[in-house]
Amino acid sequence: MRVLVTAWAWPSHYLPLVPTLWALRAAGHEVLVASQPALATVVRDSGVPFVAAGPDLDHEALRRRQMRDLTHADVPPPPPPGQSAKVWTPDEWVRVSKVFSVFAARSAAMLDDLVDVARAFRPDLVLFEPTTYAGPLVAGLLGVPAVRHLHGVDLTYQAHEVVPALIAPLSERLGIDPVDPLGTHTVDICPPSMQIPARVTRTVQRYVPYNGRADTPSWLRDRPGPNRICLTWGATSSSLGAPFAPPAVLDALAGTDTEVVVTLTPADRERLGPVPGNTRVVSSLALHQVLPSCAAVIHQGGFGSTLTAAALGVPQLVLPQLVDQKFQAARLAATGAGTVLAAADFSGNAVRERVGALTGEPAYARAAAGLREEIRSVPAPAETVADLHALTTGSNR
Repeated sequence: MRVLVTAWAWPSHYLPLVPTLWALRAAGHEVLVASQPALATVVRDSGVPFVAAGPDLDHEALRRRQMRDLTHADVPPPPPPGQSAKVWTPDEWVRVSKVFSVFAARSAAMLDDLVDVARAFRPDLVLFEPTTYAGPLVAGLLGVPAVRHLHGVDLTYQAHEVVPALIAPLSERLGIDPVDPLGTHTVDICPPSMQIPARVTRTVQRYVPYNGRADTPSWLRDRPGPNRICLTWGATSSSLGAPFAPPAVLDALAGTDTEVVVTLTPADRERLGPVPGNTRVVSSLALHQVLPSCAAVIHQGGFGSTLTAAALGVPQLVLPQLVDQKFQAARLAATGAGTVLAAADFSGNAVRERVGALTGEPAYARAAAGLREEIRSVPAPAETVADLHALTTGSNR
């Protein structure tokens, strides 16, 4: 089986797919990832073949152009889990359409090249991350299954009724009937207790942490103290102009007996400034390397941070800044494996109290361990490859 994989050039949207791609290759299937050139190093670091599709984009300029006067603070919250987007008012529908038009524009920019790649590669199946609509479009053109691979909680499902109108011009450009942005099948790596209802056919698959290249520094081999916590901030929040909370978090924990390991992108490391004596700062240390030594983690609510901590059984304090982060954080908190501190309630005292609760109250550790066991009970990627292979029977390729 030949599998064409596509994701626009944002590492956090590609990394959750990697264990599935490893499993496909280990089972003897041919895998090719197509994206903008900016993702090439990330893909090659994961050990998967890469081909360029579409030009590199100035993502911030594209976002400003498509969203115009809309800021991320103006984006309405998604419908409650399992409810239709039709609960939005007409104005809210327009605002959400502006957000998802950014993804449609990214797909438009890579579509022609992706068609050329697909015609040469002749895939049996197209695997795509949920906001790369060029994937189901090309699958529709070739008549092969389009498999959507989730990152975590299925937030994009909550807006799936908005998307068809945005990508209809791309279907017309290819001369095909409209395609379903949800594809024909879904690979779901979210723990079932956190996932939302969705009318899709799915393969539920274990989340396997992969956070990029992982070099192990020597200090990680030393036995940690009982109060080590990790503070991370992902990459997306800062790039979208969200408030940068790590300095205030470190101030709140200064002078306590907590050892704080801060892992940030190099750009965010420069923004951090001086740090207290109980802090160790590293740039781009893979979370799956450091979290096993930690009693808790503080983060912004990205799907990689949330699910990596969940898979490793680490209690979480989430400081969500963006709509998707708030939605996912609420799903985590409902499991009891973490707690959420909204920006409006943020203070030094609140941070210290929440960290004290996470590390001192056994209920959080028990819930985090339970969530870890739930994830481990789900079939691993190696066990679900057969589901994808079965989808190719009778394709029109």
